[in-house]
Amino acid sequence: MLESWGIYRRPTYEGPTGISTILLDAAERRGISNLGFMGQAPHYLQSGENPAAIQALLSCVARLLHLSLDMSRFAEAIQDFRTQCDREVARNRATREHVQQLEQQYDASAGEEGQAPAIGELDSDKLMQELQDFLRGQREGGPEGGASR
Repeated sequence: MLESWGIYRRPTYEGPTGISTILLDAAERRGISNLGFMGQAPHYLQSGENPAAIQALLSCVARLLHLSLDMSRFAEAIQDFRTQCDREVARNRATREHVQQLEQQYDASAGEEGQAPAIGELDSDKLMQELQDFLRGQREGGPEGGASR
């Protein structure tokens, strides 16, 4: 379901992972159900926080849990962050060329992926059922279980 919304892409990376994956794996080995959310952010910037990614993650969680969050405080931070990104890209030719290449790759693949549904179209009950089924399959080693991170 997440793939059809355009908010999940099956990972293809195999290699070292971050601390969050280590914690999720440790929880799973102890029989603790878990769920991790990740946001994508420009890897070519050395910023500590990306307010657009934070807002996107909070929006997804709020939709899933039927919460209404005040996101108005993000607008200025996101604009400042985008201005910082634009300055950094404009300053460095190699970064600018890299960003252009990434944008072309994204544009080429964007048509292949579905669009995220509008907030009113989100069926969180169905998503939660699919998540529970997936986690049950993980515990029981069923057909959806056994997927590697």
